[in-house]
Amino acid sequence: MKGFFLIDKESGVTSFDVVRDIRRLTGVKKVGHSGTLDPLATGLLLVAVGEGTKLLEFLIGCTKEYEVLGRFGFKSDTYDAEGEIKEVSSKVLSRDEIEAAIKANFVGEIEQIPPKYSALKIGGKRAADIMREGGDVEMKARKLHIGNFEILEFEWPVVRFRVACSSGTYIRSLIHDLGELLEGGAYVEELRRSKIGDFSLVDAVKIDVLNKNLEQNLISMENMAKSFTLCELSDADYQGLKDGKVLLGKKIEQDLPVMAFYKDKLVGVLEVIGGGVKYKKMIF
Repeated sequence: MKGFFLIDKESGVTSFDVVRDIRRLTGVKKVGHSGTLDPLATGLLLVAVGEGTKLLEFLIGCTKEYEVLGRFGFKSDTYDAEGEIKEVSSKVLSRDEIEAAIKANFVGEIEQIPPKYSALKIGGKRAADIMREGGDVEMKARKLHIGNFEILEFEWPVVRFRVACSSGTYIRSLIHDLGELLEGGAYVEELRRSKIGDFSLVDAVKIDVLNKNLEQNLISMENMAKSFTLCELSDADYQGLKDGKVLLGKKIEQDLPVMAFYKDKLVGVLEVIGGGVKYKKMIF
């Protein structure tokens, strides 16, 4: 079996739990996913099986979309409902004040410091594990892109947002930083991922449903690849790439991922080299 499953992860389940369940259901050992969801979070997890794992490195960088429920006036050491929560402010903010703060500070290119309670590795060890063992870590800021950050529902002190962002964005940090800027505190009470690239939660299934309809819910590698830039290969193109040659004169508008098709089959991922292209990765 090879391809992809769109899984609707439930709260309290880790991303690794989902991978383990799919290994068990499919009997395939080679299984991976395109981006971790915190145990508290729910929503879309894109899981690759077999040869599908060869495309994961190109899917991990896709933009993500989330719906998040933030509670204001409180702080959490983990920036979410799983941490130690304390009330820090009774300050009441208007919808306009929050929207103005978002527009001025959290849309476009931003710098973000990841939460200390995260799976990021510090000296080979998860930052969250170091913190829970009584240690401390220093997290470095990194540049991200927030394409959309809007209010969906406003019932103070609870606000529901929709966020579209680049890969690697911590929504927990985004809500925490917004609360800090507004001098009232905030943490994530609920988080649900709704999109990964062109793939939507509306097409995802829960593990128990997948158990009954494995083949029906499997997305082929070709269908997955068609959401990216495509390059159709002639017989000569295909043979030349297999021989390690650079194909000259191919007009490709973006660098990666560019999916190469030959006779309706996905055969590789291309990279741009000067005025031509060559294989970055062969699939078959």
